[in-house]
Amino acid sequence: MHGPTDRNRCRSPGPTARAPQPQRNCCHLPVRETRRSHFGTFGDWHGASGWALTAIRSAAREGVRTAIHVGDFGLDWPGAKRGRYEAKLNKYLMDLGVTLVVSGGNHDNWDTIEKLVVEDDGLATIRSNIQVLPRGGRTVIDGLIIGGLGGAFSVDYQYRVEGKDWWPNEEPTRQEAEALIAGGPVDILITHDAPEGVPLKGDFQLSEELTEKANKTRRLLREVVDALAVPHLFCGHWHQRRIHELSHPTGMVTRVDVLNMENSRHGNGVLVWPGKAPLRIEPLEIRDLQVPASSR
Repeated sequence: MHGPTDRNRCRSPGPTARAPQPQRNCCHLPVRETRRSHFGTFGDWHGASGWALTAIRSAAREGVRTAIHVGDFGLDWPGAKRGRYEAKLNKYLMDLGVTLVVSGGNHDNWDTIEKLVVEDDGLATIRSNIQVLPRGGRTVIDGLIIGGLGGAFSVDYQYRVEGKDWWPNEEPTRQEAEALIAGGPVDILITHDAPEGVPLKGDFQLSEELTEKANKTRRLLREVVDALAVPHLFCGHWHQRRIHELSHPTGMVTRVDVLNMENSRHGNGVLVWPGKAPLRIEPLEIRDLQVPASSR
């Protein structure tokens, strides 16, 4: 897996991605004005630059100018090639006029993410066309309030090396969840793990102890979903495509879209049209198109 080194915008003073401001009314956030058309949302890429470029190209072909990534992007992955992934992808995004907003997963560098400065639009910038939605934070895209509560538990953490391919701060905290709830309703919630109640099939046979640890984040996400009665939630992590509805006592429903990982031609990305809930959501076909020479 690749990962980027970047010259982060660490300006001071200013709020950080570690500590979003729970009292901020998101309606005061500047709105990212695209063309009031649809935007893209993607599942895990794990630093696979070839697939990432193809996915972005496929979205741009459909008129997308803003895309959201639900985590396991492969952000700032340490190693000899650190920084090449983001640099390559950012140049491609610039060429296509697309901005990518990333909400971290458990396979993203949380030490880097938490040092980023959150700007007035609720986002942090790691590259000119790659921004980060902090946990517990929110932004506005095409008139929709987008909340973020990324991260998840790595069930194989015992076989990973802290600071190289695992970070102990990978999971969302209760403080971050409470900050998100305190900010008021959101139209879309971006998470990495799926909330409790969404039926999924795991890749591993886990011990009772690991299962309990993994479910901690899922229960926290469900608390947030219930508290805010979020109309739409997009997540990844489980490497499968699922759509499930969670019902609330008020009669409201949360549509949960679990997105598949890289190399899933019809399951890794969707197109989302702004408007009133329920939103129009359609699969994005990710086709293997030629990458322009200037972006290789």
